[in-house]
Parts: sequence; C-alpha cells; structure tokens
Amino acid sequence: MKFKIYSRKSVFNGKGESIENQVEMCRDYIFANFPGSEECDITVYEDEGFSGKNLDRPQFQRMMRDIKRDKPDCLVCYRLDRISRSVLDFANLVDLFTKYGVSFNSTQETFDTGTPIGRAMLN
Repeated sequence: MKFKIYSRKSVFNGKGESIENQVEMCRDYIFANFPGSEECDITVYEDEGFSGKNLDRPQFQRMMRDIKRDKPDCLVCYRLDRISRSVLDFANLVDLFTKYGVSFNSTQETFDTGTPIGRAMLN
C-alpha cells in the first residue's frame, strides 16, 4: 500500500502538536493499522506557518498533484482540521479522494472514509 501523510501548523510556537509529533503519530497509526507497511510506502507533506482556512498551501497543493498522479491508497492526518477548516472544502476533497480511490484517516478522530460507516460519520 501507498500512504500520504499531511501535517500542518499555523504558527511555529510551543502550543499544540508540532509538525514532527503529528507526523510521528501518523506513522504510528499506519504501522498499527496496516500490517506489513514500511517506511518506503509513506510520503510526508508538511506545511508550517499556513492557516487551514483555505487550500492555498504549497505542500498541500503538491500532495494533491501527487494524489492525482500516484493514486495512493490512504491519506493519514493527525486531525481533520489539519486538512481544512472549511466544511465545504473538506467535502469537496473527500469527493476527490473517493474519485481517486484514496481513503482519508485521522489519528485523533475515529473515521475512515474508505468505509461506508466512516463516510457516514464524517457527514
């Protein structure tokens, strides 16, 4: 399986989870939930200093291009709001992920858009 990890932090400060901690939690999640996964199966994207109010973030845009090209199996993020704080943007992203066969998993919220129950919980 191929995985993408996305992490974002609006400002560099001592509050909240650091980019490094977010990525580590995502790696731990992958290894715990997808037996046989290896480090070489994971690509990491990190945006520090960017708000989640819109999708105009350099590494996020790179990740979206890579998703369309590489068609990974799963995108893992620390929390849903790391992807977007806009419900409309996130709903459109989930549609795009579905189109490309990519499930979205959050380490802190218990849903997986790769399953019918996960999609229902998201809504």
